Parts: sequence; structure tokens; C-alpha cells
Amino acid sequence: MFGRNIPLPFVDYDDIFQKSKQSFLLILSGGASGANLSQIALFSLGLGPWMSAMIIWQLLTMIKSLNLDKLNQKESDFYKNLMTFVIAIIESLGMLANFNLTEKTPFILIVLVIIMIGGTFFLIWLANMNSEFGIGGSVLIVFFGMIGSMEETFIKVFKPSSEKVPYPMLMVSSIFLIAIFIIVISIIFERSEYRIKINRILVNNSFGDQTYLPIKLNPCGAMAVMFGLSILMVPNYVAQVLTGVFPSSNILYWLSQNIGLNSYWGVSLYIATLFGLSFVFGSINIDSEKIAENLRNSGDYISGYRPGKPTRDYIQVHVSQLSFVGAVFSSLIAGAPLYFGVAHPSYSAILMLPGFLMMTVGMMLMVVEQVRAIEILHSYKELLE
Repeated sequence: MFGRNIPLPFVDYDDIFQKSKQSFLLILSGGASGANLSQIALFSLGLGPWMSAMIIWQLLTMIKSLNLDKLNQKESDFYKNLMTFVIAIIESLGMLANFNLTEKTPFILIVLVIIMIGGTFFLIWLANMNSEFGIGGSVLIVFFGMIGSMEETFIKVFKPSSEKVPYPMLMVSSIFLIAIFIIVISIIFERSEYRIKINRILVNNSFGDQTYLPIKLNPCGAMAVMFGLSILMVPNYVAQVLTGVFPSSNILYWLSQNIGLNSYWGVSLYIATLFGLSFVFGSINIDSEKIAENLRNSGDYISGYRPGKPTRDYIQVHVSQLSFVGAVFSSLIAGAPLYFGVAHPSYSAILMLPGFLMMTVGMMLMVVEQVRAIEILHSYKELLE
């Protein structure tokens, strides 16, 4: 939170203040990755470049011919950091293109880009340290960035609207009830699971009937929403940078105006991204090929299916079906309301709330699970004192 408010030099903050009043959606979208787009600050990029790089890397690892899964940890980290670096350059240039600088020289631009990239890599290091020595990992960094963006934006939304809305208390009460409903249904989707019974040949007691493979009703959780917003910002920044380089291009201008969440095209692209990421993260979280291989090696099996490919296909079918359910749920909660926001821009920021509540529920449940795992670990007595 402190680094989000460390301003950078050579930036016209009066211009930023004026433009931030009209950029509710951009600020909230950036908040999903811990970014601060309401001003040019040290941590303005947040973890967005790293999150985008992780998605691209996961997609590349699915291409077996690249053999990326055979790289050691040091090599894979190098390529991930390289991709993060490239994306951070694009996003920082795109962000700086939106605002006026007090001095527009190549040297000043390079200095600002280096500072913003440094802020992103510091956050990545902080997330790694939190994963190793703390609780929540990168989730907590994204969470606090998201809360900060929501607070700043909703203050701007509700302050002027209190004079225009005839029944402000009714509006606030309705939003509160809808928020409670979204939280409850998000928890249900996070906790509900489909269970595939596993027959374990080495377990021959009452516990043998209790072994199963759990698949969540929404296998990807809120990751599709969180990473989807981060992914969507990359082409937006690319279009803005190219528009600055080729200002006479009508195609680039149209793309820069229609890729964001303030247009029907942008919302449709976001929903399509949610659908795609739901299946990607579903397959990552429930790796049917690895599970089938482990079952075959241990001698365990699913009744009616031979070990190997038949077992893998059976598990993958269920993962795909439940990923589709999760994709529809994410699209209805986080994506569909944004169409109304395009038609009624004054409510666009409020309509981002359902997606943010989904992410908040997913993040908090993840932290709770980590705390419980630590409690279980420390509940056992030492074997040798």
C-alpha cells in the first residue's frame, strides 16, 4: 500500500487527476493485479506483467513439442522473468502514453520505464518471500491492491451520485444485498465438489470406501477473473503504444477505444477470455494425465476404466464439464453485468463489484486453507524429542 503512493518524477499529476475521474474501469481492472492506475507510482504496474507471463507460460507448456516441462527450475524462472520483463515494458509504455509528462525526452521515458519495471520485480520478490516465509503468497499483494483501487474508485462514484440518486439508501441497501448473495453463491461454488471414487488396492478397511478424487464445481476458482483482467490489459496497452507511434491509423485508434471494458467489443472479449481461462486453469488444477499416471503406477483404479488413457479421458471429461459450469458462472457474475455498464457508464464501476467479490472470496478461502494446513502440521508431536 505504501509503494502504491510513491509518486514518480516528471509526471503531470494535474492531468492524471483529471483523467482518473473518467477512468473508473481502467483503475478497477488494474486493481485486479494489484496495480495502481489512478496515478503513476512505483507500484503502478502491480503484478500484472508477471500474471500475464504466467498465463502465457502455462499455455506454452501445454505444447508438448516445446518440451518446456523438461526445463529445470533455474531455466524456467529465467524465461518467465524475461517474458515478465517484456510485458512490463509494454505496459509501462502504454500507461505513460495515457498521461502527460513535464519533460518528454527519450531519457526521461527510459528512466520512468526502468523505475516502474523495478517496482514490478520488487513485488514479485516480495510475493516469493511471502510464499516462503508467510501466508498467502502473491494473493495478499493482489488483494490489498484490489481493495485500494475499489476504495478510491467507489468514493468517486458515490460522492457525486448521492446528489443525483433519489433514494441513495435504497441503492446502497440493494448493492449490499446483492453483494451478500454473490459472496454466498461464490462460497458454494468454491466448496462444492464432484467426487470420483478411487479403488485403492493397498487399503482394505473402512477407509477404503472413503477415497475419492475431488473436482470442484468451479475447478479454476476465481483465477480466471483475476488473470483475465490482467491479460486483457496487455492488448489494450499495445494498442495505445502503437496508436502513439502511428497516430493516423484508424484501425489502431479503433482498437485502442474498443478493447477496454467500456465497449461491447471489449466486454465480449473479456467474457471469451474468461471462458478460455476457465478451461486452462481447470486442466492445470486437475491434471488428468498426471493423475491417471499416478493411479497406474500405484495400482489404484477407477471402476469400469482401464489404467492409462481410458482413465485419463474419463477424468478429463468431468474436468471439462465442470470447467464449462465454472466458465458460465464466472461469465454471468463477472462478465455479463458489464454490458449494462457500457450502456450506462455512470454505473460501470459498481458493476465491476461482482467480479471483485468472486476474487475476494477465492483469495480468502485460499488463505484459510493455508492457515489450516499450518495448524494441522503443528498439531503433531515430534517423533524424537
